Amino acid sequence: MRDMKIRTAVTSAMVAVILLLSLFSVVLAAPTADSSRTIDPQVVEPGGEVDITVEFTSLLAEDKGFALQEIVPDGWEFTEGTNDGGVLKILHYPTIEWLWLGVGAGATKTITYTLTVPLDADPGDYVINGTVTADGVVNPTGGDNTITVSGEALYELTMAADPDVGGTATDLTDDSPYAEGAEVSIEAVAAQGYQFVNWTAPAGGFGNASAQNTIFTMPAQNVTVTAHFEALPPGSPTVSTQAVTDITTSSATLNMNFTVGDFSSVDVRFAYKKSADSAWSYTAWESKSASGTYAKSQTALSSGTQYDYKAQLKYDETVVEGTTHQFTTQSSAQPGGCCFATTALGTSTAKQLDVLREFRDNVLLESTAGSQFVSLYYHRISPPIVNLLSGNSFLKTLVRELLVDPIVWVIEATGDLWGTGEAYQ
Repeated sequence: MRDMKIRTAVTSAMVAVILLLSLFSVVLAAPTADSSRTIDPQVVEPGGEVDITVEFTSLLAEDKGFALQEIVPDGWEFTEGTNDGGVLKILHYPTIEWLWLGVGAGATKTITYTLTVPLDADPGDYVINGTVTADGVVNPTGGDNTITVSGEALYELTMAADPDVGGTATDLTDDSPYAEGAEVSIEAVAAQGYQFVNWTAPAGGFGNASAQNTIFTMPAQNVTVTAHFEALPPGSPTVSTQAVTDITTSSATLNMNFTVGDFSSVDVRFAYKKSADSAWSYTAWESKSASGTYAKSQTALSSGTQYDYKAQLKYDETVVEGTTHQFTTQSSAQPGGCCFATTALGTSTAKQLDVLREFRDNVLLESTAGSQFVSLYYHRISPPIVNLLSGNSFLKTLVRELLVDPIVWVIEATGDLWGTGEAYQ
């Protein structure tokens, strides 16, 4: 009787072990897939997007069906990406499943999707759980599994012009995305033949919606800010900003071209500021009764500093602007002037310089390409040559006789074709 009880106990234990092994065979079985997840970015603000990539490789020696499941944070928006031939099934959100009827031995499959973080998501860590199942074996997905939501939501600012050809709208702060309430410096510049009207946006606020340069306050959403332009009537005055000349450590000459159109007179002036500043300064309005050019020497500038400047024209209380250009004053440590011809000649009052200046003003500054060349000359070409010539009388003589004088001779010889001739009469 005692032996019977022992045999019964042993048999029961063996049955229990077999049942346990059957129940947990999936866990004890050898892996059937090697999988990994990549999350980009892993830190995101409320309202932001996260790109997910999951890749798995079959470890089986024959074709088998595979199922890949992802359990994503509840309430996050799911957007399907690529699935490498699988069939997408949303079983019960937030559980998402992709199925493959047959995956070859050693083959690799990839799926991608995007999650959008709710705007009201609490700061903290959110986890994605996933598995790849094949041949009855569940394989946990490795790699990244945590997304951290930061405490401050950031929103994208997009700038637009209406119509597109009417001008440009620029985010001068240039640091999008922004937090709610951020103050962004914006600028509208009308194209030739157009004038700025106003700013609009579906949300947020403007310091002055009628000002070409103003401040926009960000709302709690992605937003597009639009600068509206309208075509000028035929015969309207025009203005264009031209390259700066005669740059020194503390001064520069600002230049513009303008037309009066069908009006008897217009007013012109320059706006300028340090590029790092937000507020503009202005020269006094000057009345003009005929189309032409206008130059204004601006003094008391800071050395070695980058400035923005633009031409402005006013008629009938309407103000139009040229595009914004930039220049940099000389460093106080830089010897000589920005014009190597002046350095080579040894004086700023030489007759040759009058010829060169007239050619610059009447020919080069009258075209876009010429204006760009003048800017390049004063900003890039001339300064290093000035440094080379300073204190070297032999090189000054060489440059004057082999370069400056021949150029002046050619300009004088062709003066009847382009100039007034006043500089060399």
